[in-house]
Amino acid sequence: MTTSPTPFSGIRLRDLSLPLKLLVTVFLIVLGIGYLISMANLYLTYSLTDGEPGLTAADLKRAFYGDRNNTRLAAKIDGGSMEQFLPVPGEKEIILSWVQDGAHEDQFDAKVMPVLMRNCVRCHSAGRVSSFRPLTSYEEVMTVTKVDRGEPPALWARVAHTHVLSIGIIFFCLGMIFSFTSYKDSVKAVIVLIPFLALLVDFGCRFLAKYLPALVYLMMMTGAVLGLSLALMILIPLYEMWLKTPKPQ
Repeated sequence: MTTSPTPFSGIRLRDLSLPLKLLVTVFLIVLGIGYLISMANLYLTYSLTDGEPGLTAADLKRAFYGDRNNTRLAAKIDGGSMEQFLPVPGEKEIILSWVQDGAHEDQFDAKVMPVLMRNCVRCHSAGRVSSFRPLTSYEEVMTVTKVDRGEPPALWARVAHTHVLSIGIIFFCLGMIFSFTSYKDSVKAVIVLIPFLALLVDFGCRFLAKYLPALVYLMMMTGAVLGLSLALMILIPLYEMWLKTPKPQ
């Protein structure tokens, strides 16, 4: 049995009209720029999680698994990403001593709250950049004096549902464009499928890293696969539209 040709059979990117080529081109370029910005955001968000410069597996373990030998507050201000915001000698030690002594409420207002007001509340309060983690009262600070167990499930769900949907739509659009390249259908089928599998594995590992910290290495691998897939699905169509010389009939 033979299959009937679809309306798009035989169409290649190089055969598109000039307006369509320009539309596809600017779309691919903007996606590429957006990806580079997202990589910069990823680096700035997690590169200082372990207190050392550079984004490493240790940063991801600290972020998603946590520091089980420490409280969340102590992990952030003693060698973590928030230590830089306590530049005055002795202020960090005031908070650490209060935590180690049991984080009693009767000492909070006199010792700890003044330090937080000077250095932390400008971001960790309602309507500010870190409003998801307010530090304006004893009750709010107590939520971060528990053992640091990494990213909570609620935060994972909030990040996962938006990123899986948005990144899935992006790769759907890229896959549609890539499907009109001159590669064999079997090759194109593999290339358009891989990023969706990598995306699901990536966010699955991000959730499970809370229990198995070694999964951050798999997470890094799937992130690299996503980046490579995006690069191929941007650069190959651009090459075929503007640079590739068609073979003579």
